[in-house]
Parts: sequence; structure tokens; C-alpha cells
Amino acid sequence: MYDEFLQQMVQINFLPLCIIVFLIIFIGFNDVYEHEVTVMFIKPIFFLILLIVIDNFDYYMVNGHNATIIHKIITILGYNIRITLMLSLIFIEIRDESHRAKMLLHIPAFVNIVITFMALFTDLVFTYAENGDFVRGPLGLTPHVVSFIYSVILFVYGIHILKYDRWRETVVVCISTVLSLLGTGVETLFMLRGILIGVISLVVAFFYMFLHVEYFKRDILTGALNRVSFYADTKNLESKDMVAVFSIDLNDLKIINDTQGHSAGDDAIRGAAQVIRKNLIKGMHFYRIGGDEFVIVCIGIEKSIIESTEMKLRSDMILSTYKFAMGCAYMEDDEVFEDVYKRADREMYLNKRMMKGERRKNLQKPTSV
Repeated sequence: MYDEFLQQMVQINFLPLCIIVFLIIFIGFNDVYEHEVTVMFIKPIFFLILLIVIDNFDYYMVNGHNATIIHKIITILGYNIRITLMLSLIFIEIRDESHRAKMLLHIPAFVNIVITFMALFTDLVFTYAENGDFVRGPLGLTPHVVSFIYSVILFVYGIHILKYDRWRETVVVCISTVLSLLGTGVETLFMLRGILIGVISLVVAFFYMFLHVEYFKRDILTGALNRVSFYADTKNLESKDMVAVFSIDLNDLKIINDTQGHSAGDDAIRGAAQVIRKNLIKGMHFYRIGGDEFVIVCIGIEKSIIESTEMKLRSDMILSTYKFAMGCAYMEDDEVFEDVYKRADREMYLNKRMMKGERRKNLQKPTSV
């Protein structure tokens, strides 16, 4: 009996523990390069390890037909740690959202805590029969409902970030959500253990490594794709792809750096990037390719929409603190990408000279007495 139990424990835990060990080693090797990503995953990894420990205690008590209050507490902790782990992954996904939005997401988890701890005083949630069998009460599906709510939120947000040129992350999030739901279904349908914890371990490890790779593709200051990504993404573009290019250059960055400091210069770069980013739609890919240089590559978007976007960008720039020059060009037949990019760049410099000329005129205007 003991040998069979030990065999089952090894079978349940071997894969998740291997994944966690591999993940910890990977983090140790790469923390220096992308420390921000590592910090984001400290909580999910902690809750994952805690969940494995709690699940093993629970399995030990189920195997021993334990019906004590300690078994109830272990089960309650397991329910809530699963929810907390899921919530910590959601917070990574919505890392760019407001603090208020994140606070609101705590509500389902808090409701789950209150309801599951009712099991200590009532049978409405669950109880254990004298022989140790699990008996679900009328509120026993609450943890599953909350998990489903968070899964839907994760899935919907994954679709939402498509417009921010994060389609790869959308794919990872949606597949992870579906696999987690399948893991839950398989465990429930076939009365198995260890399936879901294995899936969750894979999801945490893969999501960490995916974001680690993605951060190498992005500019750390603005979140825009970087110069390496720009050249990799554009080398095979053709006119049949309906390509348009915006070349954008932040004005007066050197003056800001020299007079106000590089911190103010970084704020200016971030501010300009925010003005640009909020006007982007699906199919518009945003890059920072130099200190004050940005590029938007539009693929498969109608000319009228691109013209409307250009007007919105200029309008929002006027209302913002930061000014930038901008040029736009459309890829013509038999052109390569480098040609259309050079034309957009020329348009941007023409716009920059015009803006400087208008500013000089305004400075030369006599002031009224």
C-alpha cells in the first residue's frame, strides 16, 4: 500500500518539479539581463511551489481517508492558492493597466476566500464524510466558477492586446487558458490527479521564457519594438502587402537632455511614444529605432485609415507636451521596403524644417504693448 502511494506521488510530482528546477536555473542564468521579467514571476513561482506542497498534503490525507478539520483547511488553502496563482499571472498580462483595474480584479478572489472558509463552519461548500470521501455542497463550485471568470478575463484581454501589436502574447495567453481548462476537465472527468498542476507548471515556465524573449525584441524605455525587430520584420515586405510607413522624430531631444538632464529626455521619449501608441490599430507595428527616432509600419491597412491616423497623431501631438516631426509614404509597385522608408524619412525631415521655420516666425513676431 505504501509503495503504491509513493509511486503515485512520484508520478504526480516528477514533471512539475522538473519544470520548476529548470525554470529556477534559467532565471539564475538570465536575471541580470531581464531583471524586470524575473521580478514579475517571483509570485507565480512561489504560489506554484506552495500549491504543489498543499496538493501533496491533500493527496496524502485523501489516501489515508482523513476527515479531520486539518484536511478541510488544506483543501481550502488549495482552492485559494490556485486562484491566487491565476490572479498573479493575470497581473503579469495586464501589467500596463491602471492600479484601479488591478484592484477590482481582487474581488472574485476575495469572494472565493470568504465562501471557501465557510467550509470550517458549515457544509454549504464541502465536507468530508467519516470514511474521508469528499462531499460537495451547494456552494462547492464557487472556486471553479471564480477560476472560469479569471480564465475568461485572461482570454478576453489576450484578444484586446492584439491592437497593441502583441499578437504573439495573445496566442500564448489563449493557448495557456485553453490548456488549463482542458487540464481541469480531464482531472474532473477521469478522477485523476496531477494533470492540472503539470499544465500550470508548463504555462508558468513557458510564459516566463516567452516574455524573456519578447523583452529582447523591445525597447526597454518605451515598450516599442526595437531596431533589431524592425530590420527582421521588414526585410521581406513587398508592395502587395499594402505597406505604408511613418517616420517620426522627436523634436529638441538634445536641448532637453542638455538643459534638463537625461531623465527629462527619457520622459520626453516615453511621452512621445505614449501619444503615438494610443492611436495605433491592428496591423500597425511600432518601433523605436534610435534615440529620438520612431517608425510605424502599416501592413494591409486602407489608405483612408492611414490618413485618418496621421491626422489624429498630429492633433494629439499639438495637445501634448512633446512635439515630433512626421512623414508618411506608401510602398509602390516594384519597390523594396528600404525605398519607401527613405521616402517617409525625407517627408519627416521636410516636416521638421517646416516646424522649425514656423517656430522662428512665431519668435520673431513683435509683441503688442
